[in-house]
Amino acid sequence: MRKVKNMMVAFLAIFMLGSSFVTVSASANTNSSYTKAMNKYNKTSSATYAINMDTNQVYYQKNATSKRAVASTAKIMTLYLAIQKAQTTKNGWNQKVKISRSLANMSRHHSLGSYVLKANKQYTVRNLYKASLIASSNSATIALGQWVSGTNNKFIKKMNAQVKAWGISSQARFVSSSGLENSDLYPYYIRYGSRYDYNRVSAKALAVIAANLLRLYPAIVNDAKLYRYHQSGQTLKNANELLAGNAALHVDGLKTGYTPLAGNCLVSTSQLPNKNRVIIVSLHDRFNAYDQSRMYKMIYKTFPEFK
Repeated sequence: MRKVKNMMVAFLAIFMLGSSFVTVSASANTNSSYTKAMNKYNKTSSATYAINMDTNQVYYQKNATSKRAVASTAKIMTLYLAIQKAQTTKNGWNQKVKISRSLANMSRHHSLGSYVLKANKQYTVRNLYKASLIASSNSATIALGQWVSGTNNKFIKKMNAQVKAWGISSQARFVSSSGLENSDLYPYYIRYGSRYDYNRVSAKALAVIAANLLRLYPAIVNDAKLYRYHQSGQTLKNANELLAGNAALHVDGLKTGYTPLAGNCLVSTSQLPNKNRVIIVSLHDRFNAYDQSRMYKMIYKTFPEFK
C-alpha cells in the first residue's frame, strides 16, 4: 500500500508540474483578505481571469472556462493572424487592401462603425491594423481577415483552427472576426453560421490568445496604449479607460469590447518596470475598468514577485 501511495504522490507531482496554469499562491489563500477583495471587485462581472503571462500563475479566476459573448475583444484573435501574416510576407505591413462597398457602408453605421472607410479605396495593412486595435473598427478588422485568407469564411475557419492548435477549442468558437454578432453582420453579407449566432469564448481562452499575441508582437503595446491617434484625417479613439489617469499601473493595452449581448468586456495588460506582465480579462462587467484597476493594485501589493 505504501508503494502504491508513493506512486500516486509521484504521479500527482508530475501532473502539477506539467500543468499549463497554476493556482493562486499560498500567500493569497481562499480565506485571505486578498481573495475577499478580489471577489468584491468582481461582483458585477460574469467571468474574470487574471494571470502572470510570464509564469502562468493564476491570480484570480471566476467562471473562467465558461464560453460567453465577448464582443470586440475577439479582435485580438484576428490581429494575431493578421500580424503573423504581415511579419512573414514580403512588405506585409504595406500591402494594400481594397475595401468593399458593404464594409464601407458598415463603417458609416452610427453604432457599428468607428472609422470611416471608402469603398474601392485601398488601405495598407498597417492602417487597418491600427484602426482595428485602437478604434475597434469592425470593417477594418473584417478586411484584415479577408486579406489573410481571401474570404471571410476561410478566415473564420483559420481562427478556429488556431485555437484548436493552442488546445483551447473547447473554450473558444468563432463565427465573427470583428466580434459583432451575426444579427449585425448579416445585413452586410458577412455571413458565417446562423443569423443569430455569435462568438463564444471563455475569459481564460482570451487570456491565452492575448498572451500569444503579445509574444508574437510585443510592440503591439506601443499602439494599444495610445488613447488617441490621428490617421488619414480621422481621430482613432481608444475606449480603454485604464489608459487615462492610471500611469502608476503601467497599463499598455489591450482591447475593449461592447455589445448589448456581451456587455462591457476588457482584456487588459500591465507591466511594472522590470517585472512580469499581467493580463486581466473581465467579461460582462459594467465597471470593468474601475474593477480591473483595483485588481492590479491588489495583485501588485500582495505577491512578492512585484515587490
